[in-house]
Amino acid sequence: MKEASPTSPARGPNDSRAFIKLRPSTHAIEIEVMDYAPYENDLQPLLILSSIDFPMPPSTEFCDLMKQSGYRVIYVRRLGFGGTRGLPEILLTASNIKAGAATMAEVSIIVRMIDAMKLENVVLLGISSANSICYRLCQSCPKIQFTVFSHPIFNQDTFNAVSPAWIQPIARQIFLTKQGFRLAAQGLRFKIKRNPLAFFDQFYSKSSSDLKYRHDHEEDFLAAAKCIEQITAETFFYEVFQTMAEDSFLRDGLFRNVPCAAIFGSETTKEWLSSAKSEADRLCVPYEVCSPGGILAAYASPKEVIRAIKAHFA
Repeated sequence: MKEASPTSPARGPNDSRAFIKLRPSTHAIEIEVMDYAPYENDLQPLLILSSIDFPMPPSTEFCDLMKQSGYRVIYVRRLGFGGTRGLPEILLTASNIKAGAATMAEVSIIVRMIDAMKLENVVLLGISSANSICYRLCQSCPKIQFTVFSHPIFNQDTFNAVSPAWIQPIARQIFLTKQGFRLAAQGLRFKIKRNPLAFFDQFYSKSSSDLKYRHDHEEDFLAAAKCIEQITAETFFYEVFQTMAEDSFLRDGLFRNVPCAAIFGSETTKEWLSSAKSEADRLCVPYEVCSPGGILAAYASPKEVIRAIKAHFA
């Protein structure tokens, strides 16, 4: 594994959440990793994968609490998420995305990274859109002992939440076709560049806990905005499609024999929470509902993450 000099610090050169670029194999693919306690091998690795909406590691407060609880936070900023090149373009064609080739390529890269870093007994934490990777990763890597799916969408019909109802087919056309999403990505970049903090305030507006986390960590969100500006339309489409389109991998009872749990923030709509619980039951995923939080439930409520691990991981 090749290791480069520190890059892309979250707040400054003295921030212990600075990233390094790793090359997990002999191929030219580089991946950005933040290892909060790299020399404390007695801690259990807590591996977090980045999501499209906030490609930043959790706060120092989160990392310190995890460290005190026996976990070494390792955050992976996935390919194409602002600091490194994305997956090869051939994998990001609509047909390869729909066939799952892009997703499995990412899984393979993360598995090689885990091997290269010599991580054992890993607890995996998927945040929001990263869960599509985690569904597969936790069943492909024997070094992962337990997985927490935070705010997973599973196969919920998220477009039903779009109102008025007549606009739902248009939303599907925009977000689930590559041509439509190119236009959406341009508008998204414009909004983020113009006023990044206002964009995040609107995105997390349904959850007071998410908004508090945003306001408490303003510099992280400004850094996240710069990362998002660099994400290509192809990578955006890949992430959104695999999150919002129906995933045939999520078969009934899929996680029956997989050590895992899901956490949902209580500050979501009743309809969304009801469909999330129904999907978790269908897939045989035990779940916890966090008292605060929405999309950022795991970051805003680290104690809830620890509670979920202790409740469902023997």
